[in-house]
Amino acid sequence: MKRLIIFDWDGTLADSMDMCVAGIAGALERMGLPPAPRERMMACNGPLYEDSAEIMGIEPARRQEFLRLRTECEDAAIPTHQKLFPGVREMLAELKDSGAVLAIASNGRPEYLAASLRLLGLEGVFTAVQGRVQGKVKSELIQMLLDNLRPDAACVVGDALGDLRAAHACGLPALFVSYGYHKPDDWKEADEVADTAAEIPAAALALARRPKMM
Repeated sequence: MKRLIIFDWDGTLADSMDMCVAGIAGALERMGLPPAPRERMMACNGPLYEDSAEIMGIEPARRQEFLRLRTECEDAAIPTHQKLFPGVREMLAELKDSGAVLAIASNGRPEYLAASLRLLGLEGVFTAVQGRVQGKVKSELIQMLLDNLRPDAACVVGDALGDLRAAHACGLPALFVSYGYHKPDDWKEADEVADTAAEIPAAALALARRPKMM
């Protein structure tokens, strides 16, 4: 049986918060704007990339400039700030050994995901990596993976309410990871919760069921 486990990236596999904060701080500095509270910059790690300009209170006329500079500063921070959560590398190896097919569905830029996977030595681990597509929401990214890979059973693993709802919109169960940077109560719509990466393989494989093909 072809079992597909679809992972979110930021906050689920990658502990990218410091990289996100460094990118935003660098953009503000290059724009000549005052430093922002870390909590506000942290709030940009998770929502759509374009939404970060509004979260940071950037005036509309400078939002494209902010996004461009954030991209440049964040990409420059990947080698020094990008990292995996504890136990993730071992967890992925365990799932691969079980015969599961692994994929990523992320709102992150494809170039960012590719650079991160190269840095972390994970290029050959995932059968498919579906990054952001302009105009498409997370459920559509997941559905693209399902349409391309045609698994017999699948499960989504994520750290945000949006991941859970995207999975359910595609007829899939959702495993919530509690070790990321989620908001309070984000987990309440989860089918199951994993408190550590080590708990993911058993839970994800047990949850995986036949996806609803659209």
